[in-house]
Amino acid sequence: MADVEFAFDSRLDTVFLDGLYEGDKKHASTVFEQFLRAIHDHLKEIDSNFNSGNPELFRQQVHKLKPVFSFVGLTWLTGKAELIENQCKLYSGTDPLIGLYKDFRNSIVEFIPVIEKELVRLKE
Repeated sequence: MADVEFAFDSRLDTVFLDGLYEGDKKHASTVFEQFLRAIHDHLKEIDSNFNSGNPELFRQQVHKLKPVFSFVGLTWLTGKAELIENQCKLYSGTDPLIGLYKDFRNSIVEFIPVIEKELVRLKE
């Protein structure tokens, strides 16, 4: 029986992931694993920088994390990160950004289990 092509979870940007990994499950699993290993530390840094009240520190941390989302199929989070980056330039504190921050952070946290499940499937 021929190998069945791997199909990423439909909640992820499957078109982007299929084009990026071209069926290379080993490469995809390495990247997904790296994302999961680092994401909790990134979230702590984002929280810390948001709580500092300094929008530039917060913007820099969001900017650092922004490119990582695409590699695990969370391409729409890149757009949310860009919105935060642009909004950070408009304010002297982080209070006006609380809604964007919470939405962004909750979206990340919501998808961590999806990425974890995909990693398990990629390693099968």
